[in-house]
Amino acid sequence: MGARLIVLALAACTLFSAQVVTSRAGSDQQELRLVTPPLSMFRNQIRPPADTLPVPAGFSRDQVLHGDRVFHGEAANGQCSVCHGIDGKGTANGNDLTAGMFIWSDGSVKELKRSVLHNMAIAPGRDGDLEPADVDAVAAYVWAISRQEPAK
Repeated sequence: MGARLIVLALAACTLFSAQVVTSRAGSDQQELRLVTPPLSMFRNQIRPPADTLPVPAGFSRDQVLHGDRVFHGEAANGQCSVCHGIDGKGTANGNDLTAGMFIWSDGSVKELKRSVLHNMAIAPGRDGDLEPADVDAVAAYVWAISRQEPAK
């Protein structure tokens, strides 16, 4: 009788512990779901239509279009979209370039260009094979996507 009571008590404790662990695991999963997925993981990434983007002063539509191709790896072996997402809205490895708030720049084409050049200097070869004209174009493109009209 005493052994049976001990076994029943152990079984009850085991079931209770399993429920607590399962409940905690569920809340941990919920918390992880809120804070850890890359920004690009659960959204449809739609490439902004470059032909409708604004053009910064001193630049041409052709430069913005070329910057779009560099950004998306279609020219100069550009690698921008790998970290910043096809839509430029960021991933776990690269910040959102469409919000108009920049970590390392004031958002001007000049400062965006400086940021690109800085990234190229600290990680040679990781940004592609960009020449000065490619850097100008991709800086103009990033400026343009940061000032695009919101999707309706």
